[in-house]
Amino acid sequence: MKLVWLHGPPAAGKLTVAKALEKEHGFKLFHNHLAVDLSLSIYDEFGEKDFHDFTNSIRRQALSKANELGVQRIAMTFMTCAEEDRDEIKRYLDFFESENIQVFPVHLLPRHDVLINRSSSSERQKTHKISCEKHLSELLSQWRFLPIHHINTLEIDNSEKPAKDVARQIMHHLETN
Repeated sequence: MKLVWLHGPPAAGKLTVAKALEKEHGFKLFHNHLAVDLSLSIYDEFGEKDFHDFTNSIRRQALSKANELGVQRIAMTFMTCAEEDRDEIKRYLDFFESENIQVFPVHLLPRHDVLINRSSSSERQKTHKISCEKHLSELLSQWRFLPIHHINTLEIDNSEKPAKDVARQIMHHLETN
């Protein structure tokens, strides 16, 4: 199975690009909030107790099942910060290796002004996603959203690129690696 692991800050366009991969290139879509929303249905608050461990276990179990079922290509979205999340990233990379999942981390990092503008979209406000410009600005000043270090990593500034073009660039990367 080939896994495109779309990561970056909130409002980077991860889900939008994943949907383009799904529509244009036949990927299965496993976005971050499927697991987060499931966890929020049983926990009182985001991040409490073992929330993150449980949510990550859901993701790994779903990916393992997709691999077992013979899914060829899947796009997973994930808001991650390479420094703060380095231990969890390592657990994922070890998991992918143990499951024989070929991973292609794709780091989306549009300019800050684009992120701020996207953060207040009506689509984001209907979800548990960060949709407050002030909150996102604070998060961007505190965390450095760096790429995941891996042989197959691709970095894309998608500030001005339509999602279809980003998806095409990702497909080219998959085909040449």
